[in-house]
Amino acid sequence: MEKTADIQSYQLKKFLKLIASVSIFLSLQSCDKVVNDVPIDPQPIIPQATTEVFKQMYPEVSSFIFKPLEQNKTWQTNFAASSGKVLSLVDYQGEIIDLNQLVGLPKPLPNAVKQHLLANYPTADIVEVYENMKSSTVTDGFKVAVKDKNNKLNIYYDANNNFIREEIAVLDKVSSIVFTSTDQINFDTSIPIVIKQFISNNQLKSANVIIYTLSDNSFKLVMDYREKINGALQTSEITLTQLGQITSWFSSIEQEFSYKVMTVSDLPVSIADFLKSRISNWQFDYGATETAFGKNKTHYVTVKSGSQDNYLLVKNENESNLSVTYAKVLTDAELPQTVKNIITDNFANWAFSKARVVFAPVIQPSTQLNNNPKYYHIELKQGIDNYVIRINNDGKVMFKYKVQ
Repeated sequence: MEKTADIQSYQLKKFLKLIASVSIFLSLQSCDKVVNDVPIDPQPIIPQATTEVFKQMYPEVSSFIFKPLEQNKTWQTNFAASSGKVLSLVDYQGEIIDLNQLVGLPKPLPNAVKQHLLANYPTADIVEVYENMKSSTVTDGFKVAVKDKNNKLNIYYDANNNFIREEIAVLDKVSSIVFTSTDQINFDTSIPIVIKQFISNNQLKSANVIIYTLSDNSFKLVMDYREKINGALQTSEITLTQLGQITSWFSSIEQEFSYKVMTVSDLPVSIADFLKSRISNWQFDYGATETAFGKNKTHYVTVKSGSQDNYLLVKNENESNLSVTYAKVLTDAELPQTVKNIITDNFANWAFSKARVVFAPVIQPSTQLNNNPKYYHIELKQGIDNYVIRINNDGKVMFKYKVQ
C-alpha cells in the first residue's frame, strides 16, 4: 500500500541518529557562534564546568579552542568531532547556550545569491543550501531551501549565481525505505541494480545511505559521508529514474553562522515588553544575536533580578513565541534532600558552598514560568578541596570534577 512521507523529516531523523545525539544545554546565559579559528588570549579562564560538559559530550576530542565574544561573559568554540564540525556558544557560568553540528562542505554561498535572497525573501529563514551537481566533481549552481511563514520554498540559481526559479516544496510519495551503506549495498539483493551501478560508477564510498522508492518508481538517495579533500561531513540528495538516469543531484553546504554582541539598547521589542511586564527590577547581563548567511536569526538575552534569579530569553526572528529559561540560586536549606543524598553518595563528609537550579524552558506567552527543575549545579567542599557536581532531575550525575 502506498504511503506518503515527508522526505526531509526522514532525512533529519536518520541523520541525527547517524552523527550522534547532541543534547543542547539551554540554560540561563548568553550566546554566540564561531566560524574561524583564532588563537585566544589565555585570560580569562574558561569556566571548568564548560569544558567538563564538552568532555562528556565529545570524549574523543582532545582539546577545545575558545574565542572570547564578550569580555568575561561569553565565548564561542569551534572544534572537529568524529561526527563533524561543531560550533557552540558558552557563558561565564559554564553553560552551553547554543550548539550546532555543521554538515556539508565549508564553501561560502556567493554574495550575489545572498543579496538576491535578502532583497526578495526578507522574512524567510534559510533552512538548507545545496550545490547543484552535474557529477561528483562538477557543480552547476545552487538550490536554497527557505521557510517563509507557512511556505517552504526551493529557490534555484545557475552557475553564474543568477536566479532561475522558485518552487513550493512538496512532499514526496514514498512506497518503501531502505537504510544501508555503500559498504553493504552490493550484498542486499532487494536493492535495484541501477542504484548499485550509480554508487559504483561515481566511486561513492564509506557513506550511510537511505534509499526511498517513490510512487512513480523513481528513487531518491540520501547519503552522508566524509568528503575526501578536507574530511567535512557531507550530505547529498540524488534522484534517479527507474532506469538509473540522474534527474537531480544536490550536495549540502555548511550553514554560515556567526554572532554579534547585543547591548541593552538592541533588545527586540518582544523581549523588552516581556521584561517590563513580567520581571521586576531586571538588570541586563549580556546578549548576542545569531546570524545565518548574514541575516539576524535568533536573539539570546540574559538578565538578572536581584542576586537570586536569572533568566535566559531566546527569540527567533520569524517566530512569535519567546522561550524563557529561569534559574535560581539556592541555599543549603533549599537544596532537596534527594539531591543531598546523591551528593553524599559521591562525596563523603561534604560541606555546602553554592548551588543553583535551572528550570526547563517555557514558551511565552504563558501564565507562569516552569517550576520543573532541569538540573542542579552544586559547588561543595571536601576537606580543603573544592568540587562541582551537576545532577539532572532524574537523579543522574551529569558530571563532577575537582576545581583546579
